[in-house]
Amino acid sequence: MNIKPSPYDLYEDLSKDAEKIYKHAIPPFKSIISKKKEYIQEELNSFVPVEPKKYTQDWKTYYQACRTEKLMFFRIIKDAVDYLVIENKYGFGRPSAFFSDIIKSLCIKSYHNLSTWRLESELRLARSMGIINHVYKKSCISKYMNSKDVTEVLHELYKTIAEPIITIETQYAADATGIGNAYKAKKWIDVRLDKQEHKQYNKLHILSGTITNIIISARVTEGTRHESPIFKDLMIGINRFRVKEISADAGYLSRKNCELIQDAGAMPYILPKKNVTSYSKGSGTAWQNMIRLWKKHQMLFASHYHRRSNVESTFGMLKRKWGDFCRCKLPITQENEILARIICHNAAVLSEAMLSNDLELKFMDS
Repeated sequence: MNIKPSPYDLYEDLSKDAEKIYKHAIPPFKSIISKKKEYIQEELNSFVPVEPKKYTQDWKTYYQACRTEKLMFFRIIKDAVDYLVIENKYGFGRPSAFFSDIIKSLCIKSYHNLSTWRLESELRLARSMGIINHVYKKSCISKYMNSKDVTEVLHELYKTIAEPIITIETQYAADATGIGNAYKAKKWIDVRLDKQEHKQYNKLHILSGTITNIIISARVTEGTRHESPIFKDLMIGINRFRVKEISADAGYLSRKNCELIQDAGAMPYILPKKNVTSYSKGSGTAWQNMIRLWKKHQMLFASHYHRRSNVESTFGMLKRKWGDFCRCKLPITQENEILARIICHNAAVLSEAMLSNDLELKFMDS
């Protein structure tokens, strides 16, 4: 689904709406002074404080999602991989393994958080259920884990699983976190400010939905890479989703990133710094409009910007269920391992969303 940028200035319309709201909600200062003290006191006495919003869990749906998650994971992985129609690459020598079975096996490995030494029994169970056709040995699984071809398929697979969420998600957030390269690595929250420790981590950059926590774009880099230059890679191919807003912290603040978001038909909400100016410096109107909205209507800007806090929940879900360190040792195998975990995460999110929403699942209809 290709979403074209909106032909009108979204920031200008939003600013006008905010002025109308504030004009009716907040009377002019002079009119307040002119009121009688009795009337002001009467208003104060009649003031009713607004109760804080309560976030309740639909426990019935949550319980149903938990008890069927593994079965739904197998079904989603099988149907999504078969929908992609992955072709085998043939060459000289011994016949190559079936690529679709390899991809499914890697996802099953990540879902159960197992090493390749203990994976074969789970693959046999998957074969008995009709999920895969062949059970490959440890050496074969390890060989394909170190393949760039597998990396490309994994990127396409988690996006295919995320596509049914188009009808739910329109607001996304960008952020990055560290994943350890070895067992017993310190938690990222303990070392994120220590730049010297970052060499022992991979950094996962994602675009995540703020309602369902689905991941629509991801990149894995060295732990020492900064977030802002990687943002342009996250924006590649997001036109297949319905993106209206993207929020991010000050680490992503740049005129170029604002233009990338506007070119995708969305509105950027990146937290500015105190000393920024609204001069676009020839980069376009996205930066200028965002800074003006932030300076003129900070509360309105904050209500959109703070949706990015949900991306921290996405990282928490990912690390609690599938671990915060890599079992593999080589850079490519670690990247593929992390991408396979994202596939497992998206499959779990989709299985729960299917219980509470009427979703169109193209890859499961085939």
